[in-house]
Amino acid sequence: MIALLLALSLAAIPPQIPEGRARYRVEIAGAPIGISELAVSCSGDGCAVRWRSRLRLPAAAGGGLRARRIDARLDRAGGIRSAEVEVDGVRRSLPGDPTVVPLSVAELLLGARQGGCIPVVDEETGRRGRACGELEGGRLRVEALGVVEQVVLDDDGFPAEVEIASQGTRFVREAGAELPLAPPPLEVRVPGPPGDGVPRRFCGHPVDPPPPPVDPWAFPPPRPDGSSCREQASAYAAAVRRRGIPARIALGVAHDGRGFVWHAWVEARTAAGWVPIDPAFGQVPAEGPRFTIARHGGAPASEAQAGRRILGCWGRASVE
Repeated sequence: MIALLLALSLAAIPPQIPEGRARYRVEIAGAPIGISELAVSCSGDGCAVRWRSRLRLPAAAGGGLRARRIDARLDRAGGIRSAEVEVDGVRRSLPGDPTVVPLSVAELLLGARQGGCIPVVDEETGRRGRACGELEGGRLRVEALGVVEQVVLDDDGFPAEVEIASQGTRFVREAGAELPLAPPPLEVRVPGPPGDGVPRRFCGHPVDPPPPPVDPWAFPPPRPDGSSCREQASAYAAAVRRRGIPARIALGVAHDGRGFVWHAWVEARTAAGWVPIDPAFGQVPAEGPRFTIARHGGAPASEAQAGRRILGCWGRASVE
C-alpha cells in the first residue's frame, strides 16, 4: 500500500526540465545562416537557462549580424522567476511569473512531459499563449503561439532537430556549428511571369493598389542612407517622423526594373491614405508592381511578427 501511494504521488509530480547543453546550426531555405545555443543547469529548487543566437543576414539585407540572448531563472517546473533579454545590444528585463514558461524551453518541457499543453510567453515580444505537443510517429509535433514545429528529441531530452516548415527554418544539433563568415546565399530574386505577363498574386497576396495622389515635396528627399534596403527604409521612416508624419516599414516583393526582388520600403500616412515611398529606388511615391507581405512600426513585437510572415514565403513562392 505504501509503495502504491508513493508511486501515485510521484506520478502527480510533473516532469522537470532536462539539464544539459546543445548547439545548433540554423538554416533558412536550406542555407546555413548562423548558430543558436541552449544551456540548462539546475540546483536546489531552481534552474538557470541561457539561450543565445547569432545569425548572419543575407547580402541583400547588409550581411550584418543579429544577436539575441535570453538569461532566465526558472523554478523546477519551468515557471519564470526572473529573465533578461538582449537583442542586438539592447537589454530589458522581464518580470517574474511562475504561471508561464519561456518559449525558449517549451520543446524541452513538452518533450519531458511527452506532450500536453503549457502556458508560454515569447521572451522577446511579450506575447502570451499556449504551447501544445503531441507525439506523432516518433516525432513531437509542437504548436507554440500558433506556429507548428516538428521536433526530433535526442536521448538527453534536448531537440536533435526542430523544423518550422511555415518559416522555411530548421535547427540541427551540431556541436561544431559555426557562424557563416560570408552572407548566406539566400536568393533575393523572385520568379515571376515572363515578358509582359501581368502580376496578380504572390504568396497569397494580391498586387498592391496604385498609391494615392501625393505632393513629393511634402516628404524628405528619398536618399538611400544605409547599406541595405532595410537600413535605408528605417532611416527614411525616421526622417519622415521627424516632420511629424506617421511612417511604417513595408516588407515584400518589388520590381527593380529587371525583375522581382525581396525588398523593404516606407509607407507614410497622409490625408489621402498610406503612401508608399521607396528610398532605395528613389521613388516618391513608390512605383509598382509590388506586393506588401508585412508591415511594422519598429516595435520588437511587430517586427518579429513581420519577419515570420516573410519567412513563410521566402524561397517557396513565385509571382503569379
